[in-house]
Amino acid sequence: MIIRSKDKISVNGKNKSVWVLDTNALTVTHDAADAEPTVTAFHSEHIKYHLHYSAEYRKDRLRKLVNSGEILSYLTELDKSVENALERQVEKWKADDKEYQQALAVGDVGRAEGLENMMKLCAREAVYADLVYV
Repeated sequence: MIIRSKDKISVNGKNKSVWVLDTNALTVTHDAADAEPTVTAFHSEHIKYHLHYSAEYRKDRLRKLVNSGEILSYLTELDKSVENALERQVEKWKADDKEYQQALAVGDVGRAEGLENMMKLCAREAVYADLVYV
């Protein structure tokens, strides 16, 4: 889905939207009259899921963010927030998990990495429910 802002600018005789969000390409394009358009691409899975969820269930919120020019800062902040929440949760679990600590103590790196990957998947489920699918 492509959402274009209501605000338009004239570039070389053509009217262009100031902000354009492409939920499939995961890009935000900002056109300014005095500069080349800037395209910001997002690559994280959680941004993809959030945009697809929002396009289906929260279209009005996306339109408001695009029209107000806040979409880029919103997605950037969401990206950071999700990454930080995932990291914090995994670090808490690693500090409290006896099996993980034992694997580290005996130098079983493969087991420790496996446990950490499992923790990341579990953290993802909880964090996505709170921050991505909203």
